[in-house]
Amino acid sequence: MHPSRLLRVSVTLVLASASVTVTTSPAVAAEFGSFGTTPRLLGTSIVYVEEHVGERFDSALRSSIAFVDRYTGSDMRLGRCRTGYRCIRVVQSNATNGHGAWTSWTYGRKNSEIRLSATLARKNWYTRRSIIDHELGHANGARHNSRCTSRMWPDYRCRNKRLPARTFTTAERSALARW
Repeated sequence: MHPSRLLRVSVTLVLASASVTVTTSPAVAAEFGSFGTTPRLLGTSIVYVEEHVGERFDSALRSSIAFVDRYTGSDMRLGRCRTGYRCIRVVQSNATNGHGAWTSWTYGRKNSEIRLSATLARKNWYTRRSIIDHELGHANGARHNSRCTSRMWPDYRCRNKRLPARTFTTAERSALARW
């Protein structure tokens, strides 16, 4: 097959009595890599968020889960990870590559780990929530934004020293919804 042609791949899933068809091209798959996985492909929209952080993070984490959940179409729930479900583990760790927080994930993004540094615990509640919003965005498929117009700005403060807007851009919302 000629490399310039786009090969279209079609997958049909049967869930209960409904049929869902997902179509993508290799170009899209190459661009997004594991970003293309959706909760529905895993059989459920439920995502467990397993929390291993101090009480200074509890309220900010709960607020962030509710905020990000609105854009993903998932149903994030605090609780232990369970077999067959997506899982996001939130841990307190200073192994954050020099940042206040860091997100890792497995192939297909079935499992993600968000690491929150001890220094982040000393920041105010709004800053903690902003950073957790950002990391949950990564765990659900959003990339960095080159302008400080959303939570996906790569730093926890904009150039004007304010927190990034508590929203996602249209492109980020699209990526989160595909998740």
